[in-house]
Amino acid sequence: MNYRDDIRKRLIEVAKKGSKISYKELMDEFCLARGGHPSAKNRVGDVVGDISNFEHSNGRPLISSVVVHKNNGYPGSGFFGLDGIPEQLRRTEKSFKNPLSLDDKKFVQEEQKRVWDWWKKHDP
Repeated sequence: MNYRDDIRKRLIEVAKKGSKISYKELMDEFCLARGGHPSAKNRVGDVVGDISNFEHSNGRPLISSVVVHKNNGYPGSGFFGLDGIPEQLRRTEKSFKNPLSLDDKKFVQEEQKRVWDWWKKHDP
């Protein structure tokens, strides 16, 4: 597990503002790796995914929906392998490279709104 409370706090800060943050910004701010070998530590997707799964297990929306690629404003396709993703949108690692569908994009937009609404009303 790559849970990092410092990064979780940063994501909550972003959510409270009704904003998004890019993977690149998180990587630069917290010295995270982009990817690489699955055994590599501190890969941004793994860290963000673990935080999102923690949030979901505690009844909160998927905070990783506000972590996006700066070129398209959407999370990476690994987002669709997380806990809390509707079964019909869920992806396995083999299908992570598939492009986002309209249903995928709609779900992300709805989840981002849920995240923003939740964190504007609650404290960490």
